Amino acid sequence: MILALVLALAPVQGADRKPPVELTAATFAAVKAHASPMAEDLAFQRLDWRSTIYEGLQAGQREDKPLLMWMYFGDPRGHC
Repeated sequence: MILALVLALAPVQGADRKPPVELTAATFAAVKAHASPMAEDLAFQRLDWRSTIYEGLQAGQREDKPLLMWMYFGDPRGHC
């Protein structure tokens, strides 16, 4: 709980990046850099994900660790 609060209140790296005002051939690289994910945005990919609930339950019991179940139906980008 405390970790979640600390993460929620921590300043987001890269939040001060400002995109160019318009997209032109000269500003394309800056716009692309602004729209591309940073390393912190992809941290979830380094987690040891399981494909099924059963695999996760087995691993959690074997390693004596809690299970975080994240379920989402549909395209998560469409509901932000």
